[in-house]
Amino acid sequence: MSNIEEFKKLYNFEFEEIKAKDYKEIEKKYLASYKEGKEKGFTPVFLVLDDVLLEKFELDMEDENTDNIMDIVKSNLEKYKDINAVEFLKNFQEENTEDYFTKKNYKYDNREKYNLELLSTLFNSSKKNKSDVVLVKVSTKNPYEVLGYFGMGGYNDCPLPAEQVAVAKYWYEKYGAVPAVITDDTIVFYVERPVQTLEEAKKLAVEHYAFCYDIVDQCYGTFEKLVDGLYKNIQWYFWWDKRIKF
Repeated sequence: MSNIEEFKKLYNFEFEEIKAKDYKEIEKKYLASYKEGKEKGFTPVFLVLDDVLLEKFELDMEDENTDNIMDIVKSNLEKYKDINAVEFLKNFQEENTEDYFTKKNYKYDNREKYNLELLSTLFNSSKKNKSDVVLVKVSTKNPYEVLGYFGMGGYNDCPLPAEQVAVAKYWYEKYGAVPAVITDDTIVFYVERPVQTLEEAKKLAVEHYAFCYDIVDQCYGTFEKLVDGLYKNIQWYFWWDKRIKF
């Protein structure tokens, strides 16, 4: 059975299989669906349906002794309401966050970054099955809740689904940030109100690091480069290393 068929057994959502590889075409498709969702009460999100993500759904159901994935969803959407996102993020920050920024004469990139390349990492990779990408219409008016429907994470330093939802709600209310892509190890956000000052971008970079250490430690390399990636950018990227850490 294909991964898409497995997905259909678990979830009763309308979806479209994505074959396009042109970023502009994918961006146009997502933004049109996002606009439609605001009018009709659903939230679109790209899912990369590889074996690991589907196995995570199955394991979650085994752990909760249920054969209905919506029981897991309901649990995630209840748990996040008891999580204070600001306090959660502070728990993973150093007391003096200014120490994160070490390049005092760094010249920041202040250009506007208005291109969405939501699936660029996928289509630039030879390791993933590019046929198992779907755009799902999730029956919720709260875009941040899609992270509770498709619960990746909970390994190493990756937050649990309910924690992800709580933080995403906080960022949605502050920046209009919505989860647009979910894979077994990645979340990409579309941001309607990107940060417009370096001061705010630095504060946001600290929050992003608290949410995902690997975004600096293994992706951007420095906080200054992460700030560049956030400043006036309509897209945020998170990736967590699934390898066993000692």
